[in-house]
Amino acid sequence: MKRTGKSIIKLAFIPAAVALLMAFGWGTFLSATAAGPLLPRAPFTMARASCSAELPSGCTVLTVAKGERVFFGGNDDYINPDSYYWVDPGIKGYGAIWIGRPDNVQQGVNEKGLAYDANGLPRVDVNPHRERTPVSGDYTSYPIHILRECATVEEVIAWVETHQWHSYMHDQMQFADATGDAVIISAGADGEVVFTRKPRGDGYLVSTNFNVANPANNYGYPCPRYQTAQRRLDGLVNREGELTAADVTGVLDAVHVEGGTSWTIESLVADLPNGIVYLYYFHQFDRPLVLKVAEEIANPRTGGPLSKVFPADVQQEAARRYERIQAQGDSCQVFGKVCLGVDLGSLVLFIILGIKNRRGWLFWVPVVAILGPLGLLLWLLAGRRPQPGTARAALLEAAGDVTPMALLFTMMLVAVVVLPAAQSSQLLSIALLLGVPPLAGWLFFHGPLLAWGAKAGYFRTLLRRLPQAWAAANLGLAGVFMLAMPLLNQSTRVCSVMPLSPWMVLTWWALVVLSAPVGALLLFGFELWALRRGCRAWSVLAYGGREVVSPSWRKSWWWILLSYVALVGGVIVSNLLQQLLSP
Repeated sequence: MKRTGKSIIKLAFIPAAVALLMAFGWGTFLSATAAGPLLPRAPFTMARASCSAELPSGCTVLTVAKGERVFFGGNDDYINPDSYYWVDPGIKGYGAIWIGRPDNVQQGVNEKGLAYDANGLPRVDVNPHRERTPVSGDYTSYPIHILRECATVEEVIAWVETHQWHSYMHDQMQFADATGDAVIISAGADGEVVFTRKPRGDGYLVSTNFNVANPANNYGYPCPRYQTAQRRLDGLVNREGELTAADVTGVLDAVHVEGGTSWTIESLVADLPNGIVYLYYFHQFDRPLVLKVAEEIANPRTGGPLSKVFPADVQQEAARRYERIQAQGDSCQVFGKVCLGVDLGSLVLFIILGIKNRRGWLFWVPVVAILGPLGLLLWLLAGRRPQPGTARAALLEAAGDVTPMALLFTMMLVAVVVLPAAQSSQLLSIALLLGVPPLAGWLFFHGPLLAWGAKAGYFRTLLRRLPQAWAAANLGLAGVFMLAMPLLNQSTRVCSVMPLSPWMVLTWWALVVLSAPVGALLLFGFELWALRRGCRAWSVLAYGGREVVSPSWRKSWWWILLSYVALVGGVIVSNLLQQLLSP
């Protein structure tokens, strides 16, 4: 009876210990990432329509005032080769020039010097205030209404406070007027519309793809474009001399993008007091098109592609830049195909070399299939000898632990891209990338393979394997995340993410595999410790054996805590590497 009572107490203690360790681990992790997101460069967020539509890729908007000079500017970043230009002649209110499309406006400047642009954000619900004056049209009609009816930022704020708003927002809107006043309209954490004002007098207001009033609503925070723009605008405001349009153009040039994920299609700099607009096509900042708003409204052009407004040589250079970007995307497809060929070649070579001795194929086939040439090298080092030394056995155990992490981490990257909810929720992204792989690896890799190899029950194997699988998964993920995320973010500067092709997925998989040795290195010490205490798991599959022996909770609990320290360290190192590699 006493033994039974003790067993019951131990069994009851296991879920309590798991819960406490989970709380400690995730609390530590979230504390380490509180200052920034899991994916600080936001490479896996992609525009479906434009900067003011859901799932944007970039866009930077700013207002800067110094003395009598007031400028408004914005980069329109997306994956299209062109935009659209049209003029509202002002029949129903103030006239304005517009860029984007009538059903999806991007930027506008009206005849009174009121300007508009927006940054895309994850969708959040907003109190629409149905008791207020209704507004005709859909989501993107609001900026058109505002520029037709308002001349100043004060009027914009009054308009918003007296009219029904959207039931949701997937952007933040910036308005600026000729006096130097500016406001960002965004969704607050409480679901109410929030106004973020530019300080009076000399100063600036800048926004990118995180909500300035609620940074948790973001597509990348902190944002390097935001930080670069702030630094440059600080310099402009504090230096001696008059502010010029060329100065503001230089800020937009510094934060423009040219990667495969998105590129700056068009940029606008507006001299609001003087009603002059400088347009730039496909980040050709040395070739401005100068427009006078009053003249455009008095003699409206026929609406059409923005490119047609520019001279022929500007159009030709833009076409060359777009072709270069497309060629980069094609090279990414070639890389993905090469990766698949190398992986299949490694598997074929493994079968040829091991055809005479098929011992351990249940273990080595998935390792080589997932890790490709790295798996083949591990087999050559640790899998061909019938009785390897402790170091080789530890290498084999590390290979078994890191293999499911490489596959599952790649699968979760795909999930983050294709699931809008994952892009909108930082916690969901964290759960997918760092929570699902350990759980799925334990259930669908450790459990079935080890139970089959040791001829033991599945659930019994799972229960005994949990402590080691938990610590090993965190250590493997720490190494994979440390190197994989900087490599993946660099790849998105060249390769197009949307639409997500199988070859892009294979490219990601290859980059994750390249980072797997770092995870295996972190696992090596843990596996040496386990082997020296008589524990063995994957060696049972590779060399034969009767029983899988894993460390108990009592012996390995501190490894689980240490693995979370390693995981947090991996995230921190990953962020530092990404900052070093960012342009």
